[in-house]
Amino acid sequence: MDLNLLRAFMTIYETGSLTRAASVLSVTQPSVSYALGRLRKQLSDPLFIRSADGMTPTRRATELFETIKPAIAVIDATVETGRNFDPASTRHEFRLCLSDLGELTFLPPILRAFGSEAPNATLEIIPMKIDSVSEWLMRGDIDAAVASVPIEGAEHHEILFEDRYVCVLPQSYTSSSESLTLSEFAALPHIAIDRSSGHYQVDRVLESMQIKRRVVLRLHHFSVLPQIVASNDYAAIVPLHVAELFASQQPVNFHELPFQMPAFNVSLYWNGAAPVAPGRTWFREMIADALK
Repeated sequence: MDLNLLRAFMTIYETGSLTRAASVLSVTQPSVSYALGRLRKQLSDPLFIRSADGMTPTRRATELFETIKPAIAVIDATVETGRNFDPASTRHEFRLCLSDLGELTFLPPILRAFGSEAPNATLEIIPMKIDSVSEWLMRGDIDAAVASVPIEGAEHHEILFEDRYVCVLPQSYTSSSESLTLSEFAALPHIAIDRSSGHYQVDRVLESMQIKRRVVLRLHHFSVLPQIVASNDYAAIVPLHVAELFASQQPVNFHELPFQMPAFNVSLYWNGAAPVAPGRTWFREMIADALK
């Protein structure tokens, strides 16, 4: 089967649109429609059905995509290994999965290195959904992910640094002792972050200790935390490197947790058996160097 037809199929599947697929492939829309017509005839399946949401894949199309995408990735990697990769001239688009905390703290140093070494390339940040990262890596939807919890199913990882959780409080808060006590911690009104961000280790420890936090606000992201904590008598549990950033931007302090909480590793995750495209190797090494 023509490899160009398979690339057209994959792009339609990923974009959900003939127009967007044509733009990504730098061809005309009639060319994409023609390619889809040939595939429909060869595979005896409509593959995509027009709907209000765009081109909806059939079950057969989904099965094909899950098989074809990793195969194409291997072909591309094999071809790329025979070429010299030059980050200074590449126009490739790289995809990195980060939580919103990662965007706040990791993205600035990554962007400095990325922009300096690959000024013509594009970096797309994929929002973290911790339960989906393994599948995204397997399918090649992302090139890498940075996470503070193990990514089940990831083929490779590299530890970037060790961190620990602390409790962030407004500067106006005063404790009855030099350190935050467990009773004070339990009595404080807490902000809880959705577990899909990957930061659920503290809750698991508290559950094992049968300690229940008094949660008054639930958020799906960390970005507004420093402003909320600074202007209210709320507590939030965040990694130390994030607490230090918050304290430099808002009138907040951070305290050690009043219970034993193990440290954790922040790691870079990726998939890919040999051969690995030189561009992906550069991308991974650039991230590791920027964050270590």
